[in-house]
Amino acid sequence: MLITHIYFNGNCKEAIELYKDALYAEVKTLIEDSDSGLIIHAEMIIHGELLMLNDFGNNDGISKSGGYQLCLQFENEDELKSAYSKMEFESITINPIQFTDYSPCTVRFEDRFGVNWAFWV
Repeated sequence: MLITHIYFNGNCKEAIELYKDALYAEVKTLIEDSDSGLIIHAEMIIHGELLMLNDFGNNDGISKSGGYQLCLQFENEDELKSAYSKMEFESITINPIQFTDYSPCTVRFEDRFGVNWAFWV
């Protein structure tokens, strides 16, 4: 099993709340540091897949989405557009919502936490 793990360096709680709202993600595990309130370890289920998150891990203190993106396939365009509309605030559009040869509706963007996403139907 291959599991993606993302470091948020202080924004993990905010990211969890956004993903719960936009993607109907389910939080399986949430361990918080009692002193700082930062997330030590969290696990979420998004579209049936496990994603691990926390606020620690990068030695340089920077969490950037270098060399990967999270891809989600939706059942229909309405579902995709609903999720994207909740996540697009302060995001950077890489490819706008569009028709392609492989999908009637797709969009690529970097969310406000620096995580790259690709949504398609």
